[in-house]
Amino acid sequence: MTPKISSQETIRHVMPGEDGGDTTWFARQNKFEQQELRHQVKYKREVLKIADDGRFAKQPEHMYPHILPDATDLRRVFYAPLADCVLGYLTQEDIQQHTELLNLKSSQAACLNFLFPLKISTALATTVLTTAGILEAGAIVTGIEFEYTAQEEMKGDKGCTEWLGEPPGGKRGQNRTSIDAAIFWNKDGRKCATLVEWKYTERNFGSCSAFGKAKKPQKQPCLGGAYEKLCIITDGKRNHDRNYWRLLAESGIDLDKMKAVSGCPFRGPFYQLMRQFLVASYMRSKLKFNYVDVIDVHFHGNEALCEMPDELLSLATASDTTIVGAWNSVLADVPAMREIEVQKLMSAYDASPQTDPDWRKYIQSRYNI
Repeated sequence: MTPKISSQETIRHVMPGEDGGDTTWFARQNKFEQQELRHQVKYKREVLKIADDGRFAKQPEHMYPHILPDATDLRRVFYAPLADCVLGYLTQEDIQQHTELLNLKSSQAACLNFLFPLKISTALATTVLTTAGILEAGAIVTGIEFEYTAQEEMKGDKGCTEWLGEPPGGKRGQNRTSIDAAIFWNKDGRKCATLVEWKYTERNFGSCSAFGKAKKPQKQPCLGGAYEKLCIITDGKRNHDRNYWRLLAESGIDLDKMKAVSGCPFRGPFYQLMRQFLVASYMRSKLKFNYVDVIDVHFHGNEALCEMPDELLSLATASDTTIVGAWNSVLADVPAMREIEVQKLMSAYDASPQTDPDWRKYIQSRYNI
């Protein structure tokens, strides 16, 4: 878990007004990121009593004040009474810990911190999630799983990974489509699930990594009209023969509604949303769920998350200029994606009679909610 240190000179990044390192990095963050950075650094220093900086996993020579310094601090990423339970769950289920889990801005840590207590108590989950409007009134939660990949094998079926055409060597949370949290529920005898895409300080929903890593000549089909035929992630050469294009229509994703988009519509944030909806489709068709929907859970104030990139502006409407609104405009006969703020989830928790005051104080201290 501890990043390998390169032979390059260590570059220290410090908070504004502090000496001994670079402060320009902070100015490059947007308003919401700066707000959360200030809070998490204060939490690290005043609550956790950790003064040392941690190394950025992707560039270990860079040190930052909002990252814990050592893997031995991993338990301190989580609510202390549940830390061993959370880490035990990740190990038992062979779930890949994100490389940035020591970063106090980690979305994986945030998702687990907020939702793991609901996994432990499905009664509490039922109350909170229905009150928050995440689930239908009358729903009964039966379970919650993290980094869910829909790999349950049915007769004659080898799981969602093979259906998607993704490489077989991946695992939950790594090198395959994984859902941050899957909430399973029943209502009136119907088998249902809600798939959660959890975001914290991210500026967007991500993008196609194959496009991002490709050299300029390789990107040309993605920017023109031959993107489907010459897709660099489904060519079977470097990225396995993924089935994404063949599964769009049956998953309720209408490619015809994206004709006004210049180049491949999935090279940006639609790529991640598309994969979420493919998993939802697999669960309906192969695992026989009666209803599956997808929601985005994010923090109030993270306005950058749903901003529209230039290539998708043709899908914006006067009433909705967000990524989620644009995504819903290209769907057909499947539930629309919904947006839920974390603050609404916590308001529902506060209204529940089954609350844990110590956990609630932790959330307030850790995330200022």
